[in-house]
Amino acid sequence: MSSLVSLIPVSDYASEAVLDGLRQAMAPFGGMQGIVHPGDRVLLKVNLLAPARPEEAVTTHPEVVRAVIRLVREAGASRILVGDGPGVGSTAENMRACGIQAICDEEGAETAVFQETSIYENQENAIGKHLELTSHLKEVDVAITLPKLKTHVQMGYSGALKNQYGLIPGTQKAQYHFRLQDRDLLSDLMIDINRTARMKLAVMDAIVGMEGPGPHGGKPRKIGALVVGTDLAAVDVVGCSLIGFDPAKYPLLRAAKRENYGAVSLEEIQIAGGALESLKVPDYELVKAPANILRLLPLPNWALRWLRGQLAPTPWIDKKKCVRCLKCHRGCPVRPEAAIDPRREGGGVNHRTCIRCYCCHEFCPVDAIELRKSWLERVFHLTAIGSFGCRMLGKIVSIWK
Repeated sequence: MSSLVSLIPVSDYASEAVLDGLRQAMAPFGGMQGIVHPGDRVLLKVNLLAPARPEEAVTTHPEVVRAVIRLVREAGASRILVGDGPGVGSTAENMRACGIQAICDEEGAETAVFQETSIYENQENAIGKHLELTSHLKEVDVAITLPKLKTHVQMGYSGALKNQYGLIPGTQKAQYHFRLQDRDLLSDLMIDINRTARMKLAVMDAIVGMEGPGPHGGKPRKIGALVVGTDLAAVDVVGCSLIGFDPAKYPLLRAAKRENYGAVSLEEIQIAGGALESLKVPDYELVKAPANILRLLPLPNWALRWLRGQLAPTPWIDKKKCVRCLKCHRGCPVRPEAAIDPRREGGGVNHRTCIRCYCCHEFCPVDAIELRKSWLERVFHLTAIGSFGCRMLGKIVSIWK
């Protein structure tokens, strides 16, 4: 059976427009009543990446949160919690800054601070058979994820599946970046988190997304849609397709395919509502990832890992923008000495120990962390030559060997 995804055009964040759009999106699923039943306790997992204003497109827009709260309340929920485990700032600070706290106060929802954790076991998981996630998951009957559609400097894209990484409280997420430095392993972990958390629904805010060096340092870009579904992988396939990002190149969807978790191609998805072609943004600024095409080179894994490290962009501190808040330093997963410190001479970044997780880029509240191309990328332009050029390079390497 194909997975169903609602794709509803919504032109702006006017309250009634968003609410009407969400009602349309939920109709194929039996309305919100098909997800939430009378008396249910419901957790809304929003994106609270940083204390950013709604118009910056860093976090879930408050009007999308309002619309979901209203429909969940109409369905008879007895308790509604709204929260996240941000890596930058605190839940309370971010909720206020992005306007979601005001919506919760107006609509009678509670703030959920992801501080206390519990151990969740799932033997079906590939990596995280014992996961430490927010205890709020055990307090509710239904969990709904409210992601923001954004580009992402490490993964290429961020949406429904990746939003559950915030179920790991605060800077604990950075430690997984250190332990699982391969993007595929990290993606496997995120699928494990999704399988464990069992989100019943995804309501993706794609009315205004982020393009360029997201998930924090990019630019707002209007897309004009809500993407809604119960299959989070399918929601991400549609989200990727809206911005011209090949779903097959998204590490989390590749992991979902490996783990047989949801629909991972448009051929497996039935779209209700608007036409995908009419809502696509043809010139969306994507994040180019040269590491992906290295898979085409016939080299041993150790050589690919070394080459990936040489090609990956490296963080640099723009001293003119830096305010020395040290959030990058405290959030860096490299220990005992962080790979980044604005107080350090010579640029502030130890490029020998930096693992290219880009947590510092996400954590910086003033966009003072630049991601610069490596010298190999500047010389050989592997991103630009694409898969064909990389295949040719692979043949040359084979002949040379």
